[in-house]
Amino acid sequence: MSPSFITLSPLNQMKETINETPVHIRQILRTVVQDHGPHCVDLFYRALFRHERAAIFLEHETVEVKMRPQLLSWIQSLFSTEADQAEELSELQCRVGAVHAQLEIPTDIVVYGIYIIKQALIEGIRTSTPDKDDVITAIIYLSNMMDFAFKFMIKAYDINFRKKVESDEAFRLVSLGHNISYEKETQISTFSGWSTQAFYCLCKGHAADLPTIADSEFGLWLTHKGVSLFKGTHEAIEIQNKVRDLDAKILAIHQSGIIPSEFATELHKTITNLTFLIGRVFRHLEEVENGRDPLTKVFNRRFLDVVIQNEITFALTHEKPFSLIILDIDHFKKINDRYGHLVGDEVLCFVAEIIAANVRANDFIFRYGGEEFLIVLTETTVVDGLACAERIRRALAEQPLTLSSHDQVNVTLSGGVTSFEGETNSRLLIHQADEALYKAKNNGRNRIVTTHHAS
Repeated sequence: MSPSFITLSPLNQMKETINETPVHIRQILRTVVQDHGPHCVDLFYRALFRHERAAIFLEHETVEVKMRPQLLSWIQSLFSTEADQAEELSELQCRVGAVHAQLEIPTDIVVYGIYIIKQALIEGIRTSTPDKDDVITAIIYLSNMMDFAFKFMIKAYDINFRKKVESDEAFRLVSLGHNISYEKETQISTFSGWSTQAFYCLCKGHAADLPTIADSEFGLWLTHKGVSLFKGTHEAIEIQNKVRDLDAKILAIHQSGIIPSEFATELHKTITNLTFLIGRVFRHLEEVENGRDPLTKVFNRRFLDVVIQNEITFALTHEKPFSLIILDIDHFKKINDRYGHLVGDEVLCFVAEIIAANVRANDFIFRYGGEEFLIVLTETTVVDGLACAERIRRALAEQPLTLSSHDQVNVTLSGGVTSFEGETNSRLLIHQADEALYKAKNNGRNRIVTTHHAS
């Protein structure tokens, strides 16, 4: 290894590693991969099918027909490449990483799989030569090449993962509230509420009680919906900058306990500017509304993955929790059979209204299936998620739906709740909430269950 090795790019590091490794050592690896490659692939998929979280992403037919030969080809190419072919090899690893991102396979499962392959090849090296020095050198070469492969894969994975969320302009549409006009009125009202509270604390000289925008109802909405809704506009950048600057001054006041004499003027000026900017961006989007279920007016599934992935990115970046709720109307088919589908539609709309009345403006409600609703609760722990789901369940159970015929229909819900704990894909989170819902239905319905410990 040259003195400048650490400063080289990963591609040049890989080239140097190949060049500096003796030819007979590289030949040992080629032979081991040739002899043990199929066995490595068997171990890999056997282990992953036994891995509870990994199995969600694998189908036996796809594995047998497509993924097995591709994995074997990948292993063989990794150890049959010369230094002058390193660039092609790195591109292959990037393609593999991009595929993982598109399939939403979590990176920790990819690491687990690479570990299985590495251990199997190490065992093959040990039995391939009696020379202990060659065994050590070959294992080092194996580890280095596998590390380079993963480095290229994870880089491509990260790029594609972020693109999936950040470049999806449709997310701006799904970030709307009930409609632009309603959202505009609601958020100007919540911002006005924060402004009133701030001026009240200022007048009373209560420095410690001055509220930051970020922690207000408007601030939560801005973080989780507004920023994406306004993305790409000059006003959005101005709003973010002004909010960040004002909150920094408020936090400084909290620390010092002293309100500067000029702060009242600055606060008034900033509030005036923000009110103008917020109104202006809403006017740009006044006619924009999309991605909604035509019956219940909540979001449809089209943008569900985008919303959840956006919350995952935010949670990972800011170390904030969020939770998912899946709610299913109990015995909905019996309601349809007894009263007809028009009453079934009334029930769906009624349930959607109850849900909307019990969540915040910064949360997302989706019609997930025929009689299922999914809620994304931003910055919410599993304990608070359970409380929210239980509040919705109880509100519906205690309030029968009065039909246009004056008949009353009693409606109940079963629910599953899960929370984000480091997972990097939406399917796994939804799967966890589904499992909890399944338990709720099996345990008698009209109840909420979580797969997490709500302690």
